[in-house]
Amino acid sequence: MRTILLSILAALFILVPNAAAHTYLDTTNPEDGAVVTELLQSIELTYTGKIEVGSTFKVISSNGEEIETVSMDLVDGVLTGTFDSPLPNDDYTVEWNSISADGHPLSGQFSFTVDAPVAEEPVEEKVTEENEEQVEVNETVENNVAETTAADEEETSNNTLLYIVGALLLLIIVVSIFTIARRKNIK
Repeated sequence: MRTILLSILAALFILVPNAAAHTYLDTTNPEDGAVVTELLQSIELTYTGKIEVGSTFKVISSNGEEIETVSMDLVDGVLTGTFDSPLPNDDYTVEWNSISADGHPLSGQFSFTVDAPVAEEPVEEKVTEENEEQVEVNETVENNVAETTAADEEETSNNTLLYIVGALLLLIIVVSIFTIARRKNIK
């Protein structure tokens, strides 16, 4: 009996280190069941040990559409998938398949929700007939104001030119009179 117990204990000690050496998924970012309230552009799966190249995951939205990752990186037991743009607000399921360093296949899934603040887009004003008429009236008024301003500027420009020419003529007349008067005084 004692021999049987010792044999069982020896077998357990031999098998336990092998069982402890198996790799498993330790943490995820985001965590299972999490509600993410900020922009999310990547997902990380962290394993307790090394996993092999070829390990992957896919992200599925609530309507069953798979969200494509633009890159899948594996560094020191951390598998990171990056997206082209942040995930839109929705419920997501991540289905992962990995291969541990000892060749054992690993798989599972977890889910999370993205509920990030959405930037408001500018509201485009609907064009109605009334709005169109108002726009046409505004354009007509603006055109009239522009034409009036241009005419006023042209008139001001013409008046300025007239004043300059008149001043030059007056100056020529004064200089001529002064010159003629001086010539008469000199003789």
